[in-house]
Amino acid sequence: MGIMVEEKIFFPVSEAAQPLFVGMNFGGAYLKIGVIDNEGRTVSFFATPHHGERGPDAATKHAAQALQEALEKTGTTLESIVAAGYSFPGSLNPKTETIYRPPNFPDWHGFPIVAKLTEYTGLKSVMFCNNANAAAYAEYWVGAAKGAQSTCLLLLDTGIGCGIIVEGREIKGANGFGGEFGHMIVDPSPGARWCGCLRQGHLEAYCSSTALARRAKELIEVGHPTVLKDQIMPHDELLTIARKTYEAANKGDELAINIILDTARFLGLGIVTLLHTIDPECVLIGGEMMFGGKGSKIGEMFLERVREEIESRTIAGLGQNLTLDFAALGSFASMIGAAGLAREEAALFSVVED
Repeated sequence: MGIMVEEKIFFPVSEAAQPLFVGMNFGGAYLKIGVIDNEGRTVSFFATPHHGERGPDAATKHAAQALQEALEKTGTTLESIVAAGYSFPGSLNPKTETIYRPPNFPDWHGFPIVAKLTEYTGLKSVMFCNNANAAAYAEYWVGAAKGAQSTCLLLLDTGIGCGIIVEGREIKGANGFGGEFGHMIVDPSPGARWCGCLRQGHLEAYCSSTALARRAKELIEVGHPTVLKDQIMPHDELLTIARKTYEAANKGDELAINIILDTARFLGLGIVTLLHTIDPECVLIGGEMMFGGKGSKIGEMFLERVREEIESRTIAGLGQNLTLDFAALGSFASMIGAAGLAREEAALFSVVED
């Protein structure tokens, strides 16, 4: 009996641009597996529970089993896969190639993920990447940043993820923490908001969906008029409150709109520092908190407020020449990007010929 909860073959593997790669994305509750061709097209897609709560070794063995099933259903074999990428919500210690203190899976700390994936899957080459970097690479390769030389992807969720790609390479940093954009300081005052990392003034404390929901609750409690007063229930989770705030803004609620625009202002502040440091050609905004995204009234309003903040604060010629947009690949991005980064690394070792 199969272990997949979702599967789709997009086109026959015989029509794929060779060679083939695999992208595996550990995120949310599921492990997504994609067979990706040399042009970045998804040949097939599969999803199975990642079982991360069972511990790293059991989850990795499960991933290997799922991969084998995915390849069989796609009509290909391990031997046809040049390289695979595995994206995970955490960092890898570059010196030991072990996972470093992932916030949601503390028992994975110190696990030799690359070695174990290679052993259990039988793949020729496996590379590890952070989910945000993988998603950023996908957008750079075949998404909204295609054609740009450098891009930064900001993922606004319960926290803030960031992936930075410069000329096809991800920015990892000396200790695997390159791109921790969410922990940039945007408020140095003693009364600054607290971040989930137990430090004050970080961008994540102002621009994540968690931060937006907390601000909405605070303003309602001090008596600001809003339809949210009757819509937000005591048992609502913060993510639910953030969604209700967007829905209220979409219907014209003034408080909800102001909260979203204030979030945009702080995000713009953070991006200004990012631009002055990296000078990317393109900055994309993705994640759960896109406020309807491209073409939506609130989404476009949000993006325009971010742009105004950037253009008013960057040095001449920097913010004005920036491509600022929403991400395009959605929930497939990290899976596709993991395969793309594996492809990029394989090319460095002359496995793939351009």
